[in-house]
Amino acid sequence: CINSVLKQTYKNKVKIYLVNDGSTDNTANILEPFAKNTKITVMHHAQNRGLSTARNSGINAGKGEVICFLDSDMVVKQNWIESHIIVLSDKGIVGVIGDIKLPETEEANPLDKYFYDKRRGARSVGDGGKVDFTYFLLNNTSVKRSVFEIIDFFDENITSYGGEDTDLAIRLWEAYPNGLCFSSKAVSEHYHKRELYEFCQSMYQYGKTNFQILLKRY
Repeated sequence: CINSVLKQTYKNKVKIYLVNDGSTDNTANILEPFAKNTKITVMHHAQNRGLSTARNSGINAGKGEVICFLDSDMVVKQNWIESHIIVLSDKGIVGVIGDIKLPETEEANPLDKYFYDKRRGARSVGDGGKVDFTYFLLNNTSVKRSVFEIIDFFDENITSYGGEDTDLAIRLWEAYPNGLCFSSKAVSEHYHKRELYEFCQSMYQYGKTNFQILLKRY
């Protein structure tokens, strides 16, 4: 993931913030060599605090006009940043969600065929199409920094799986109802093979916890 971001064709200044959210495996050791790169800042949380806090740490550490979010299990094409920036150059656009595909080296299982179907999610609106909060996830996404002055940051009370990006997307969409769109050119390959049972379990837990928060809030 990191190496693919370092190979971007985009020529303007880019800073990369790697947030290790209290991992208990070998992640800290894997990240440490990257700290020598002047483009990269490695940040360590003493304990796991959830995606909202991790993303807020990255946002607050940087100063760039555009913030790109990318999950660690994704590998992007060389034109990834450039593709986001081109769409964001439209004055009315404040956020872009890129396309997510199965790695070319992997064979699709039945769940993959659902995840990556052209009729599902943001890709169903077509390249350049406007999206609402339903499809605006934060795993391969860019937003203008200025929006956080209007909508505030990720809710750090959401610490378990799911909903933190939907919560932010709802606030973003309410403030900029025509400002979110899809780019089929900002592609990431998703290295996260899951079985149906595992996916259903995560959705079940989300339904019992954070989804209830969103229902009451909105």
